[in-house]
Amino acid sequence: MENQHTVKSTRFWLWISILIFAASNSVVAKIGDLGAHHLINGNNPISFCNLLFAGNLLAGITLLIIYRKDWRLSILKQYPFKDWFYMFVLILMSGVLAPAFFFIALMITEVTNVVLIATLDAPLGLLFAFLMFREKPTGFSIVGALVVTVGVIAIFVLHQPPMEDPMSMKMLNLGNPAMNQFLETLPKAGEILTAVATLLGVIAVQVSRKLLDRVPIGVFSVFRMLAGVILFSVIVLSVFGANHFNDLLSPFLWVWMLVYGAVIIVFGQITWFKGLQGGASSADISIATAITPVAGTFFAFVILQEIPNFAQIIGGIIIMAGIGISLLGQYREQKSVEMKYEKPCSFKGV
Repeated sequence: MENQHTVKSTRFWLWISILIFAASNSVVAKIGDLGAHHLINGNNPISFCNLLFAGNLLAGITLLIIYRKDWRLSILKQYPFKDWFYMFVLILMSGVLAPAFFFIALMITEVTNVVLIATLDAPLGLLFAFLMFREKPTGFSIVGALVVTVGVIAIFVLHQPPMEDPMSMKMLNLGNPAMNQFLETLPKAGEILTAVATLLGVIAVQVSRKLLDRVPIGVFSVFRMLAGVILFSVIVLSVFGANHFNDLLSPFLWVWMLVYGAVIIVFGQITWFKGLQGGASSADISIATAITPVAGTFFAFVILQEIPNFAQIIGGIIIMAGIGISLLGQYREQKSVEMKYEKPCSFKGV
């Protein structure tokens, strides 16, 4: 009974976090659009660098207050250097590079595209779960993952970006003319960045599943945010210079970061890691993320009034078919296990 309760709790937290993250893409795009209409000295105060820095800083401070008991020096000394090294690598992948790529992608392509292409985390999650932990997926999971991949490929092939310069329509300004020019001329740059960010995120999730068996959520989540801010700042200052953060003290930016950092990042991170720490399997993660395309597309319509185009509709239908196949396999497996334990015993001769 206790085990069933734990499984239900794990799935509940995973679903809550997925809904929050599904809305976050549209929230980020909307906040960036608001900043584009409130320029300071000709610059958008909610550039992706300011957004990532301020949002993660506020989230890290909030998480530190929540989990301050885990950050006593006597407790931190218990974790070996190996665990800190793994956390650093995870921060680089999922706390710096992946969010940066996602933010840039949101600025140069439709949010619906980002949401649908990010469903690559389902097949990639199964692949890396097998490679890293030898978790063998079912036949339904494999077929479903392949169908999802076909749907993402369909979006890549069928999607035709607008004739207008997407960089001018949204908030993106990397502060580096050469990099801006590269992204403007790279075909389907937003879609490619989304796929790369998804790959980095999946690897980080699989590694963190084992790491969270040894390191509490409070230590990992706070270190991920605050160390991520420092690492990201060093990279930005090295590449773009100190002038890149000129608008970082804008009150307009920090008001919106209180919403984004405290609600989206903090609560989303807490619920996600509670799900992972509860012993979530790759199947649980796949099922929870199955709602992402529908929820993400719904939030994009409600928040941004984005109507799916032809490529997104075709690709989305294929993706949902693949997710449906995977869910069917999970349902059949669950029913099989329940029947096994509910089957009454028979005694010969009675």
